[in-house]
Amino acid sequence: MAEQANIPALERITFFGGQRLTARDLSELQRAHQEQRWLHNRSLHGWGIGIGLAVTGERGATAVTVEPGYGVDCLGREIILTESRTVPVPADPGASEGKDAIYYLVAAYQPDEEQGIAERRPGVCLPAGTVRLSETPRIEWQRPEQLDEGFELILAQAGIRNCRLSRPVSLTARRYARPAQQPYIAAGQTEQGKTGWIEWKIGEQTLGVYADVNTSPARFQGTPQYLAHVPGDRHVVGDSGQVSVLMRTAAGVIAATPTEFTLQVRIHIEQSSIKVPPLAGFVEGLKWHVVWMGIEA
Repeated sequence: MAEQANIPALERITFFGGQRLTARDLSELQRAHQEQRWLHNRSLHGWGIGIGLAVTGERGATAVTVEPGYGVDCLGREIILTESRTVPVPADPGASEGKDAIYYLVAAYQPDEEQGIAERRPGVCLPAGTVRLSETPRIEWQRPEQLDEGFELILAQAGIRNCRLSRPVSLTARRYARPAQQPYIAAGQTEQGKTGWIEWKIGEQTLGVYADVNTSPARFQGTPQYLAHVPGDRHVVGDSGQVSVLMRTAAGVIAATPTEFTLQVRIHIEQSSIKVPPLAGFVEGLKWHVVWMGIEA
């Protein structure tokens, strides 16, 4: 499926000698350049942290420090922090059973109406107006279920207990805009007995099973090459004591994206001495699961 272009409507601003310029003319000129820059950023570059925006915070601290830096969100908008900022740790006693409450420190672009006013000037026969705005990002803590990743850049992950950091902040969740200098490799597996197999049918014919595999924890920036296989029991003992063998004849990855893929497994059964129930539940009971690896160049 083709990616949605989402091209903004732009007009090229021109001028002529003797033209009377208004604030609207100059604001539209700035907006046109801004929209073109954002379009360039999101079309030709990845989103994420470009440089800096380092976060430090040790165990027991009640605040963390964010260093100056630059990033780009998924709309191509620049997130610029020019001075170090101290951010208090959330006043959270922690989760139940003495476990940490998990928070993410994020940075996000702020539109003009949310920016601070850096300078105002009196008008000529008109009221005063704003001529300078700050260019500061919104930096705040978010719970995992509140994240709007892409529009928010994750700077660090923290475990909070008794309103303090329970351990040093982790930077592993950060996404970088620059391409990796070496291939990025990540791996994972689905839970045995809870993979979520679905019967694979064409018309009335059952070909095997398939499962949708979530790879978002790997944080791939582009679609990687996925390699996958299916461990699990293949030998089932029937009522007569005869062994039935489940043979997986083919497994293929389809519909791959940076955050998921679908694995199709074609099955035929040999030497059957038992009545096989619907395949999806049957292979789930045999603890078939997906072990995968993704390689992003």
